[in-house]
Amino acid sequence: MLFGLFILSTAQAGPLLVAEYVPPGLSEMAWVADGQLSGTQVAEHDGLLVPPLRAQGGWVFGRTGLLGGLALARVATSVQTSESTSVESRSALRPAMNVRRWLMDPVSDSPLFFLTSGVHLVVPFVSQASDGSSSEETSALEEAAEEDADRIGGWGGQVGMGAEYRFKNGLSFGMKSSVVIHRSQKSNAETRAVSVLVRPQTALTVGFWF
Repeated sequence: MLFGLFILSTAQAGPLLVAEYVPPGLSEMAWVADGQLSGTQVAEHDGLLVPPLRAQGGWVFGRTGLLGGLALARVATSVQTSESTSVESRSALRPAMNVRRWLMDPVSDSPLFFLTSGVHLVVPFVSQASDGSSSEETSALEEAAEEDADRIGGWGGQVGMGAEYRFKNGLSFGMKSSVVIHRSQKSNAETRAVSVLVRPQTALTVGFWF
């Protein structure tokens, strides 16, 4: 009996690749116009780490799919003068995990509706160094690097629903609407400001079933 249930639950098992396109809108333009960018170029909402076109992949178990994605953004600058050489590097690594639950068996040639939820984490890597700096200047560079890392790092999640149509050749087209939450912070020697951004997001999706 249990073996039969296991066979039924894995009847649709297999790998799945999903590409999502989130069209930029007035909210992104307003975010830039209000000067809300982090100044590091690689934070969550700066545009490099999370582009409009995104991809993720995973495995489908019956009506449940586990999908993961990984993004990396890095900006490095090296300045050389006759007296010294300075190197500045800012990087962000963004792993993400999403769960998709279809409301019916994900068969082909049929409209499919699903619920989705996920979490993400932004891990910063920042370094600033100069071979001609004094001890005070080195301390200032380290403090600036820590402030940049605070602006880059963050975490969040999303929850939403979507619909798609799957063809017999394994290709599917659809859309997904979610509420996205992201927590970040800015800090220095005197203050620490924590921000939580909650916003809606609609994406066009293309799936590849194997």
